[in-house]
Amino acid sequence: MTGKNWFDIETEKSGFSEDTAADLIKTGIELWNRAEPGFRENATHKYLAGLFKDLGFNIETFKGMPGFVAAIPGAVPEIAVMADMDALPLPGDESGAYIHSCGHHMQTTNIYGAARLLSESNSESAAQALKALAFIAVPAEEYIDLENREVLREAGKIRHLSGKQELLARGIFKGYKKVVSTHAAGFTEPEFISSVLGMGGFEVLRFVFRGKAAHAGAQPHKGINAQNAASLFLQACAFLRESFNESDHIRIHPLLTLPQGISVNIIPDTAFVETYVRGSNPEAIKGTVTKLKNAATGCARSIGAEIEIEDIPGYAPFKADPGMHTLLRMVVQEMGIPFIEEQYASPSSDMGDVSQALPSIMLGLPGVNGLFHNPGFLVTDEKAAYVLPSVVLARYLEELIKQTS
Repeated sequence: MTGKNWFDIETEKSGFSEDTAADLIKTGIELWNRAEPGFRENATHKYLAGLFKDLGFNIETFKGMPGFVAAIPGAVPEIAVMADMDALPLPGDESGAYIHSCGHHMQTTNIYGAARLLSESNSESAAQALKALAFIAVPAEEYIDLENREVLREAGKIRHLSGKQELLARGIFKGYKKVVSTHAAGFTEPEFISSVLGMGGFEVLRFVFRGKAAHAGAQPHKGINAQNAASLFLQACAFLRESFNESDHIRIHPLLTLPQGISVNIIPDTAFVETYVRGSNPEAIKGTVTKLKNAATGCARSIGAEIEIEDIPGYAPFKADPGMHTLLRMVVQEMGIPFIEEQYASPSSDMGDVSQALPSIMLGLPGVNGLFHNPGFLVTDEKAAYVLPSVVLARYLEELIKQTS
């Protein structure tokens, strides 16, 4: 790679230009400005579907929710290329605003960018790749806002609380041999592509501690303090951490809340604790769930409170396909771009459920400051965030089709 970077090489190979790069950056900014909650990504859906239609793709929408499958007419896709559409609430903002603080707008930009680059290429391998690819815009990757999602489920619009779990249940992945996904990554290299080999799965636990209200100053002895029982449980969670096997990557992060409007002069009769139990080993996750349930029950009884426990299945652990990972490393290194192999990452994604069903990979994307799920999250290098991954993804998909066919 004598003096030439990935942009120069791609320009020579396919006529890729600064104008195309500028269009992809504009697309990324447009999608950033359409941050929406899961299962309500209507503006994102409309804009992104329009871009694919302009490329000549057929659009198959999903009943009862945003999202679509884009494929060229007459194609028989073998590989699904997916991007998440949803965003997260903007912390501290009371207007209900959302922010793409996990970089999902980058994913949607990149699948469009790859589709565009392949469509505009004159190579036979690009044309063959397009016939074997389906580009899928997926709602609701973030496992939040569950009350509103339960309303959708009760209305019969969805059966599952995340987008990919819903698509799996609908049979959308039938016929595909492999699945390619992407996600922003927080490494310090200015330009790179990474691949994570494993990520944690999780379950959601919700605890309701119920006590008895009383005057906090005059008659506290006549009450049962639900907050005390919940606080004792948080101490139990802290003490239990030393019982976790490090190789299982167990993580818990409980949050205690009280009902709105509780007064300081009233003994709290209700307290809520919610946590995820994350880990790389499904059996270890189940064992930790049992430990927490037992601890919560004991803490409630020690204060004289009652306990209600809700256990909600979350996501399965993610596992990358070794062959897809090896091919990605080869493509990235041949392009002269740093490749980062990440053995394990603690965050969770419903890509875990997909990876348990089909060979899968998750490309990590550069160009951000790494402040995920934070109001300070920013794209720091637009070319690295929107253009480089589009180029790499297009090249990788060409090679992956050759290997798969």
